[in-house]
Amino acid sequence: MRKKVLALFFAALMAMSAVTGCGSGAGQNETTAAKGSEGGDTGAADKGTEGEKVTLTVFDGYAGEDPHGQYIYKYAEEYMAENPNVTIEVQAVSTNDIYTKLSAMAATPDDVPTIFFTSADAVATLHDLGLTADISGLVPEDLKASFANGVVDSCMLGDEMSYFPVAVQPTAVIYRTDRFKEAGLEIPKTWEEFVETAKALTKDTNGDGQMDEWGFDMVGSNNSSGQSRFMAYLWSNGIECVTEDNGTWGTDITEDQKFMDAFSRWTNMNVEGIVPTGITEVDYPTAANYFAMGYASMFLTGPNALGVAYANNPDLKGNLGSFKMPGDFPGTMLGTEGYAVSAHATDAEKEAAIDYLRFFVEHDKDMQFWQSSGKIPATAEGQKAEYVSGEDYAGFLQQIADGCRPTVKFAGVSGLKSALGNAYASVFSNEKSNEEAVKTLISDIDELLEDYN
Repeated sequence: MRKKVLALFFAALMAMSAVTGCGSGAGQNETTAAKGSEGGDTGAADKGTEGEKVTLTVFDGYAGEDPHGQYIYKYAEEYMAENPNVTIEVQAVSTNDIYTKLSAMAATPDDVPTIFFTSADAVATLHDLGLTADISGLVPEDLKASFANGVVDSCMLGDEMSYFPVAVQPTAVIYRTDRFKEAGLEIPKTWEEFVETAKALTKDTNGDGQMDEWGFDMVGSNNSSGQSRFMAYLWSNGIECVTEDNGTWGTDITEDQKFMDAFSRWTNMNVEGIVPTGITEVDYPTAANYFAMGYASMFLTGPNALGVAYANNPDLKGNLGSFKMPGDFPGTMLGTEGYAVSAHATDAEKEAAIDYLRFFVEHDKDMQFWQSSGKIPATAEGQKAEYVSGEDYAGFLQQIADGCRPTVKFAGVSGLKSALGNAYASVFSNEKSNEEAVKTLISDIDELLEDYN
């Protein structure tokens, strides 16, 4: 019953998701089909499927993004050239849209793509809908051993390996080291210090009476990008958005002072003017561009934002650093992202899918996809790459070394994030006070938890 409710819920959200996508760049929500050349050597997938013709359809959150999306198509073409029995059809779909589209497809399994992008904060919902195959027995042991410490564990839901890891995206704060030095600022350790630092970095640079350089590049949009950051912020404050005790789900989100203080601190940053104006319209691509163009000095994000910054403003090289999220508690999962394989795929499709994904993470020794995107590779060898050894990646790597949160196992995490987003958005838009928004949030989460208890 719960799966049906979730499928209907996400189907209703599809129209909304069309305008809240996280990805950017040409080709988004378009399909590119390419076929391998006729003849040539027999590839690994050909051997594994005894020459059977296989078509792999892919919902790809990377493919529509710049500058790294080009390598999704490049790697697919290179694989098909070596495996002429396999056709790979890539459809670029923004990461925010993928989950609503897939959830709506739960009622029509034949429409589910063979491979689809997913991440640690969404896979539990897709698994609960019966969309993800258990790939534990399909991924060879030597390949599992090649991933960095904790990566395979982060892909597990119970005894099932629910998706194939490509990159890790822990959340940290990237910042302008030059501006910190100029202002004599130290790295903030608490969120109170963070707010004061943001105030010091917020400026009216042209003297027209309007702030045009903000201390904190907040993603305030009510979509997965904004919701995930807010949830990470709550975690770093020691607030468990969802808890589990002997099979019963609960939450730390109550009207106590601890939560009210944390919630108000987040929304009040808009009142104090230390985040970009029109905050409800600032989605991830907008925020990433603001940071790249110098309109903001701190950005709570994954390492992929470094790739965007350098691609749009090469002069930032040498002027960026990163630090762990403020707070006494880990605010981030390892953030493993990659590709799930459809539970409705044939055995031949599943085998070819894993063979292709192995090719994806192993064949490019220059790691063009990861370098151009700014993402941290999921493999142990990849994490030794020179491009992740500087001050700009230091905070992300320190967070990994110090330990991240386990993958969220709550199947209703998408509904939880939606409730969180509705709460802060209602304050940003002046529809509700902090107190009113929290009351509604608590009611929404209580109703959500009832469906899973």
